[in-house]
Amino acid sequence: MQSSPKLLILLAICFSALARAQSPADSDPVLKANDVIRMEVFEEPDLSTQTRILKSGEVVLPLIGTVKISGLTVGDANDEIRNLYAQKYLVDPKVSLTIDEYSSDYFSVIGEVNNPGQFPMPANGKFDLSAAVASAGGLNDEADLNGVTLTRADGGTSTYSASSIPNSKVAIRPGDRIVVAKSPYVGKSVTIVGQVRKAGPVPFPRDGRLDLVLAISQAGGLTELANAKKVSINRRGEVSTVNYKEMTDKGTSRYMLQPGDIVTVAERFL
Repeated sequence: MQSSPKLLILLAICFSALARAQSPADSDPVLKANDVIRMEVFEEPDLSTQTRILKSGEVVLPLIGTVKISGLTVGDANDEIRNLYAQKYLVDPKVSLTIDEYSSDYFSVIGEVNNPGQFPMPANGKFDLSAAVASAGGLNDEADLNGVTLTRADGGTSTYSASSIPNSKVAIRPGDRIVVAKSPYVGKSVTIVGQVRKAGPVPFPRDGRLDLVLAISQAGGLTELANAKKVSINRRGEVSTVNYKEMTDKGTSRYMLQPGDIVTVAERFL
């Protein structure tokens, strides 16, 4: 039984489609700077070589010299090299090009993280900002929670808060740099004096949010002799007096402190 021409054409189309499905274009890797390639030429052992692609994207090959192959797939680079040999040196050369070693692409995380440094991108090239910061051990105790800056390899810059990073899904690309700033409140404090149990400096948290109630609490609280209705705050020479008892009883108003404030808790008259 003979197949009809139409059937043969249909089968040819199906086999062609199947071949394309089994050999997708993206299965052929793209060559990059620092990849190590191996070239072999059939029956020409003197031309076989292993070499690394330079930062310029070029390789130096026997006879044909410098060839730019970065950005080409292995298949396209193979064709390019074969054509160059065929133009001047060989008749119908059989060139085989393979990648012996893939380049490592890196990103860096520096500043106020626990383990700053340069880190390799994963093999699939997919990485986000949250994972990048985690690779560096996370933020340390002096990090500015609003000062995580991502500088792209192409020069673009964005700044993120620590709270936004886990849900940001910001992709990291090779050459990107993440800088975590130091909190401007590191080393800053207010001074609590008078009728508190532990008079002296009270350090600011790294987010800079320190209110009067929290500061007095960190100073051990009021003594029995304290006048809770008369607590003064000296801010660069300007003095304000607040009713601390009313503030704590109601639990609604907050008096936010600034670095350098001097808080004095007066003594009540017996």
